[in-house]
Amino acid sequence: MIFWRRPILRGLSLLRYGTTRAISSETVESSIVRRAAEKRDLILTILNSTATKREARYYLKRYPLLDENDIYKNKNRVIDNDLPDWDTTDNGKYDTYIDHLLDGKREDEQSLAAPSPGLDETAGDEMQLTDTIRVMFVRIRNLKKLSPPILQDIGATLSKCMKLGASPILILESPDETIEDGEAEESSSLAIKSMNESCNRLISLLESTCDFRMRAIPGLFQIDSKGRAKFVMQELAMIPLFQGLVPVLTPWVVEKDSSREKKVTSLDIMKYAIESFKLMDHRFKAEHNTENADFVSVEKIVFIDELGGIPSLERYESSHVLINLLQEFSSVKRELLQCNLTPAQRKIHTRNLEEMEQLLTLAPHATGIITTPKIATLEKLRRTTNPIIHNILTDRPTISSSLPVNLKKTPMLNTTIVKKGTPIIVHLSRGPEEGLDLIDMDKKGIIDLAKLKHLIDDSFGRVLDLHHYLNRVNKHVAGLIIAGDYEGGAILSWETPSTDPSRVVAYLDKFAVLKKLQGLPGLADIVFKAMLVNFKEELVWRSRTNNPVNKWYFDRSSANCCIPQTHWRMFYSGRKAPTETDLNDYMSICAAIEPSFKS
Repeated sequence: MIFWRRPILRGLSLLRYGTTRAISSETVESSIVRRAAEKRDLILTILNSTATKREARYYLKRYPLLDENDIYKNKNRVIDNDLPDWDTTDNGKYDTYIDHLLDGKREDEQSLAAPSPGLDETAGDEMQLTDTIRVMFVRIRNLKKLSPPILQDIGATLSKCMKLGASPILILESPDETIEDGEAEESSSLAIKSMNESCNRLISLLESTCDFRMRAIPGLFQIDSKGRAKFVMQELAMIPLFQGLVPVLTPWVVEKDSSREKKVTSLDIMKYAIESFKLMDHRFKAEHNTENADFVSVEKIVFIDELGGIPSLERYESSHVLINLLQEFSSVKRELLQCNLTPAQRKIHTRNLEEMEQLLTLAPHATGIITTPKIATLEKLRRTTNPIIHNILTDRPTISSSLPVNLKKTPMLNTTIVKKGTPIIVHLSRGPEEGLDLIDMDKKGIIDLAKLKHLIDDSFGRVLDLHHYLNRVNKHVAGLIIAGDYEGGAILSWETPSTDPSRVVAYLDKFAVLKKLQGLPGLADIVFKAMLVNFKEELVWRSRTNNPVNKWYFDRSSANCCIPQTHWRMFYSGRKAPTETDLNDYMSICAAIEPSFKS
């Protein structure tokens, strides 16, 4: 305890009182210029990488800048570079934690109130973007195979993530996780020694070129005879995060009964850490009687793997853009069996998918990112976007998952975003002659018409005349898609064109997402993709010509046109290229639909 106590207290004094540096006026001036440039670069990154003002505000709400640095409240001060230094602003929540941690040690704290000039060389800047520690786990597979320049570029990406408010924690793999088939496993003691050496080499390499400091934290967890883990000393993990350091965790633990070291997997370490952070957050909220403010939250789980994202047959074995685990986990696993992969590649992809599912079950609000070392190091260029940076800013993939694969402008990616996601329920009719009976389904408790009406009213900002609507569509419903607890959904009907009474076409009658969830973080994509999967052959819908959502529809349709003498635009999606006769049929359907909203 004496070995650890003093360095922690010294670090805390830095955290509370700032750092003192005996440096020249030229160095001070260059530091001010550098900070000003970094500040402007951060703000431009936020504004350039988010497509809309809504997305920028979503990021700022989740990773809030300090109030005096708010880029909307103080835009003139941003332009004039008249913003306070982030390092000198107090963070009350951290102070509360530290007061609790150091209870009874005030004499030591007072004796260290004036830090020595050299201490700042081993401590990082305090995280000041947000008063919640937003953890980002980063696991790099086959670390030993990556060149120093690639690792340094990954370090540069981590630095950018930290400037945007994330708190990275690097997780090393155990040697057993990277051995090839037929190779012998190392003994536990040799494996732990090897991991510690790899950790030290990685820290030395990144600290030599990156603008952050790191700290190895070996043996952070203690395991009892029942396999339950707990922090040996929680401050060993939290204080580095408070100071803006990057902790590096190696996959070994200490057995409580024997005090022996035991190697585990990187998955085990991430599980232990997530559970410990959740317990810590729960205790903080209980002590402070609050449920609104998180103390520590696991936000991102990043797997950097040379194979990249999970391959998709639909995307010609480039990666899935977004996997909604509650809907797609089993089907994606089956799909891996059909992909053109070697057994070793299939094993790695399956492992990444299964481990991500286990971690997101423990942290259901987090986002998983699986990408390659090369992509993880991308800088913001005209045609390339770093998916890790982009996801911190928007919590979505770099492209929409509902974009049709056969469009020329839809890129093939090697990054997969993984979400625990939203459960999707799809009700399909047996055919045009047997449409769904929504009234009967409501009576049987299969659906809730009241919730469905509320979803439509909230999404459209208008009141649906449910009686009029059901008179028109009931028993002609082709499909009903419900996301979550009626957070989003779609109603599709069978319609007959006046130009060809013998023909029946699937028509998207209502497509709705609760207003508070529109655009963030992609619920509309999940619903729309589920609809396209179930109506692949032929699907039409309409939208007002002045609807701002039309740009989104343009990207997802294979044909569209204005309906003459109306304020509607018709959209089509399907496998075949529509003929002129088809288009006339589709337009006649869209023109004939009667509105069902109350005036």
